[in-house]
Amino acid sequence: MLCDIHKALNLKGAIDPDALKPLILEAERHGVARAVNGGDHRDRTAVATEVSEILDMWSAVERGYKHLSVDEKRNVEAEAGPLGRGVRFSGFDAESEIEYRDIAHVLIEETGQFERFQGRSLDAHMPALAGYRRMLRLYGPMRSASGDRRLDVQQIIALANAEKYAG
Repeated sequence: MLCDIHKALNLKGAIDPDALKPLILEAERHGVARAVNGGDHRDRTAVATEVSEILDMWSAVERGYKHLSVDEKRNVEAEAGPLGRGVRFSGFDAESEIEYRDIAHVLIEETGQFERFQGRSLDAHMPALAGYRRMLRLYGPMRSASGDRRLDVQQIIALANAEKYAG
């Protein structure tokens, strides 16, 4: 229903309601996006939207990192530590973030919305969501400021550091 409203109002944004609707229906069918406390449709929609925003952000991060020079990549590693080495989306924890991982799988493998991540393991083997949320808080202003431009080395360093450090 929210996808239909979004579409009827002709709202534009990072979220494609046509891609999101099958995801929500699939999640409902399998019960993978059920909130811990017996959540409802709004909870599943919020999770699906958040996963889509995270994948959109990571697409931009990986695209920007791919175009950095060798020296810039060394700078990312020096400034961001292990997370700065081969900057890459690692998925969600299969134990504690299962609904996020399953929704990411549907978005990537079934709707084809995020081709960059197709064929990858989506199990981070450790909780990742809190770090992604910190990254999203920084990424929002970067996305609107950069428009279609790629993220630069300093933006990638800031996002990698936000992933690993609370604050």
